[in-house]
Amino acid sequence: MRLRRAGVRSRFFEPAPGYLDPVVAEIERDTVTLARRIADLGTGRRAGLLRGAWWSDRVMDWAMERPGFKTQLFRFVDVFPALTDAPDVARHLSEYFDRVDAPKALDLGIDLADRVPLGARVEARIARRNIMRMARQFIVGASAREAVAGLHQLWREGSAFTVDVLGEKTVVGTEADRYAARVHELVIALDDASRHWAPDDHLERDDLGPLHRVNVSVKPTALATHYEPLSREAGLASAKERLRPILRLARDRGAFVNVDLEHYDAKDMTLQLFRDLLSEDEFADVPAGIVVQAYLRDSRDDLADLIAWSARRVEPITVRLVKGAYWDAETVQARAEGWPVPVFEDKAATDANYERCVRLLHDHHGEVRAAFGSHNLRSLAYAITYARRKGIPDTGYEIQMLYGMAEPMHEAIRRLGFRLRVYAPVGELVPGMAYLVRRLLENTSNESFVRHRFAEGRDLDELLAPPAPRDLPLPGWGEPGAPSDPADPAPYQPEPVSEWRRRPARDAMAAAVRSVASGLGEQVPALIGGERVTAPNTLASVDPAVPATVVASAAACTASDVDAAVAIAARAAHDWRRTSTGVRAAVLFRAADWMRGRRHEIAALECFEAGKPWDQADADVSEAIDFCEYYGREMLRLDAAAADLVQSPPGETNRLVYQGKGVTAVIAPWNFPLAIPTGMTVAALVAGNPVILKPAEQSPGVAWRLIEALVAGGAPPGVVQFLPGLGEVVGARLVEHPDVAVLAFTGSRAVGLAINQQAAVTPPGQRHVKRVIAEMGGKNALIVDDDADPDQAVPAAVVSAFGYAGQKCSAASRLIVVGSIYDQLVERVVGATGELLVGHPSRPEVQVGPVIDEEAHKRVLRWVEEAPQQGRILGQHDDVPDEGYFVAPTVVEVDDPDAPIAREEIFGPVLTVLRAPDLDAAIEIANRSDYALTAGIYSRSPANIARAAAELRAGNVYINRHITGAIVGRQPFGGFGMSGVGSKAGGPDYLHQFLDPRVITENTLRQGFTPETT
Repeated sequence: MRLRRAGVRSRFFEPAPGYLDPVVAEIERDTVTLARRIADLGTGRRAGLLRGAWWSDRVMDWAMERPGFKTQLFRFVDVFPALTDAPDVARHLSEYFDRVDAPKALDLGIDLADRVPLGARVEARIARRNIMRMARQFIVGASAREAVAGLHQLWREGSAFTVDVLGEKTVVGTEADRYAARVHELVIALDDASRHWAPDDHLERDDLGPLHRVNVSVKPTALATHYEPLSREAGLASAKERLRPILRLARDRGAFVNVDLEHYDAKDMTLQLFRDLLSEDEFADVPAGIVVQAYLRDSRDDLADLIAWSARRVEPITVRLVKGAYWDAETVQARAEGWPVPVFEDKAATDANYERCVRLLHDHHGEVRAAFGSHNLRSLAYAITYARRKGIPDTGYEIQMLYGMAEPMHEAIRRLGFRLRVYAPVGELVPGMAYLVRRLLENTSNESFVRHRFAEGRDLDELLAPPAPRDLPLPGWGEPGAPSDPADPAPYQPEPVSEWRRRPARDAMAAAVRSVASGLGEQVPALIGGERVTAPNTLASVDPAVPATVVASAAACTASDVDAAVAIAARAAHDWRRTSTGVRAAVLFRAADWMRGRRHEIAALECFEAGKPWDQADADVSEAIDFCEYYGREMLRLDAAAADLVQSPPGETNRLVYQGKGVTAVIAPWNFPLAIPTGMTVAALVAGNPVILKPAEQSPGVAWRLIEALVAGGAPPGVVQFLPGLGEVVGARLVEHPDVAVLAFTGSRAVGLAINQQAAVTPPGQRHVKRVIAEMGGKNALIVDDDADPDQAVPAAVVSAFGYAGQKCSAASRLIVVGSIYDQLVERVVGATGELLVGHPSRPEVQVGPVIDEEAHKRVLRWVEEAPQQGRILGQHDDVPDEGYFVAPTVVEVDDPDAPIAREEIFGPVLTVLRAPDLDAAIEIANRSDYALTAGIYSRSPANIARAAAELRAGNVYINRHITGAIVGRQPFGGFGMSGVGSKAGGPDYLHQFLDPRVITENTLRQGFTPETT
């Protein structure tokens, strides 16, 4: 506890601007002097980015000068391991580089394919040789045997090592088992071999005691499935199960285990994993280490916690302080999601934080061992200089560098007598490709010290200047702002989904789940003319995971209730149509704010009433907020732009104006119980139409929250009305009522077609043709091309097919796999399906809940039972609760693409897989469906991507991502064919469906004069 009393967690004191403490000034002078010495000692060796090949240096120089070529080069390197033969390589080379400015050497290779006999083979051989050469620079060996030779050479040169077994995040338990087995194999091989190496006291001892010769680094995400924030307990348990034997082996063999930190999503889990395991009695004195990434805004606090914990251990841990390798990915993800960016957004801030963490580590020398991983001369020199200022011997810490990078600096560090440990990856090219691309990105980054020093030869004075930032705040959560101002709304941005990797988000949702669970059984009224109305009969919505539990009892409205509500709405239509657009938009903005303040409560209710898992329920609430914010702004835009859409010649003015069509009936589904009714309702409202919402019978409680939001937002009585009830009663009467002008429906194809047919009938006295907006489902295909990245395609296929138990109209119900990768990819899909966590959606880790009701349960089970008559069941989840409407996620292989299971919408957790010999056949199979809602392709062929984008018959085509989860304003959603009638929801055309455009023309020429215009 002395560490906390010493103020470890307090902010580092920074002097006032312009003041330079004499000690700080002396450290600065010594840092620059030492950095220059390191640079001088390293100038005698070749200083290119890549060693050993003119071609490699030439290509990398070109990449740094031409960003377009760099993008294509790294994408080609990424796809290369998946290419099967010389023509395949030649085709991809042509697709990637034909339209970019490429070096002559590479141009020659492309030309060979067309002009020289066997040119494609020559080209492929050249490409393979050079990419393998680049990979070998950063990878010490493909196998344990190869690695031993390379590591022994490092040892003889005076460098220690830590070995990283290449592998990325796993999706199937057997993959995690294989990764753990490879780590075991490597530890044993290295221990057996290194026993015969010459001793080196410099590498095997520091001022605190002996150091282990064998040192391995492990990735927790490769050791476990479900290593994600919401399933953290399952992921941690899985990782611990595989890491314990590795720690035991290391203890018995005298090896050291270091835990890598990886992406920010896994950071808190990995810190917990490390502390939990090393706090267990059998590992209390096992030497181990962990990484801290200085580019993270919260890294100093994490480091302080680790130091305080280490100080209580028998054996201090080692902390490897690095800058971080995922800056681009972390920044892009956070910005796309609307979350606080977890990394410092400029290099100077990262460098300043690195030095701040250096000080913290050295200030607690002995309570923790320090290792400084960097290729930045200033950062390393600062760590050394500050250590000397604290009286720490040069052997009291170590410098770490990456194998194959900035090798002149390796030699300089060794010559100066510091202990150097080299981070040396081991593994095959395919699992190592992600690592290789990260290294290439790091080498060629605009802010890379390695690039500046070794490729561009920048002046040392510039590179050694102290980092400027002094204020290094933690990422802020931010406070909710006021509702959008209709007079001056900020540009639309989607509502961020909850950032589950942060504990406060998980805690808030857990509290909401507990609260909702304790208050189930609410009474949901109708709302007619602004009055809450009860009915003699009620409809009960139940928890589909526990059908005996009633979630809500809703008033069962009658046809006469419909007639009363329509009459009230018709009277309200006149005034609401003439209400200003700003006032109408303000209702939406205030409703959005009301939902925003209750997002966890509403999402928790969805877990019980609609069977939605945490992340799906949370996203549904975010989308409802988005619809309010987006459509409010869209109506303001349309209103403002209308005047400029028509011409006015001299002597005449023409005005285009929009007005609401009239009474709108919204017939809503249960699968997006808040978002879809919100989108249809608020679009109609902001366009000037009074709305009658008929919610789904299975989810009236959630739909009632929308009504509460709109009433709280200021919707006048009669403008919004709510009629729960049976579809064949309330829905049918709304469809046939002559005073209803617009019917907005989302649901099944059969009901949608019936509505369309009924609406086409115009009875006497009806003064309009009803407008029908109907979204009616899909039988969506995801194509996986033979060059696709299976590590991306497999998780995307599984989440697209089984997210929310397949009960999304956009769900992937057909997986079409091209060519030779079929067997391997489908095996992984089946394995990943078996890993899905099935259970009650109120539990955070659950990925697949029940289907919605008894009728759906029987229908989907019937499809599963009949599947063997149409194909072969390849895999079926074997851990499904006995209670509730659960259906085991099922993968069915089908040979005939016209089999009913491959053509008809199932709306449940059933995925049909089909084989296609080539992309032509895959697109033909995908387009056979009557539906045309969503489709997707995973491919790394630019030509095939372009073909799929142009030819797939779908309203939404997704490339190299899952095919569900459209976001308002980004992916306007909706299909054609039998998938729907109407424009895309969440897009710029949607509001037009609820509007009648009118043109007012005035002759302004009177008695020979017309008003002057300016």
